[in-house]
Amino acid sequence: MTYYKIAELLKGEKEVPVGVPGELCIKGPQIMMGYWNKPEETRLALRDGWLYTGDIATMDEDGYTYIVDRKKDMVITSGYNVYPREVEEVLFSYPKVQEAAVVDPR
Repeated sequence: MTYYKIAELLKGEKEVPVGVPGELCIKGPQIMMGYWNKPEETRLALRDGWLYTGDIATMDEDGYTYIVDRKKDMVITSGYNVYPREVEEVLFSYPKVQEAAVVDPR
């Protein structure tokens, strides 16, 4: 049987409430054992038997899960989580903006 949860984005220690974006985590017998010759990446991705997928998801009241973004696409600035895709969508809402791309300058 496969289990899943949506954990808070920064530490991934607590589950988030319905409708709140968080990192999708899965657990079950078919989950990988780790990355080949990459112990540090394995340690970050596999915690307490859960695979932290790097996908940002929300869950609705009926238990349906929606993947809305990727965690690595998130930028933390001044203590805020900023998602380039959301900023781009706001820019696209202006009629004179034809193209936009938000990138992390680091």
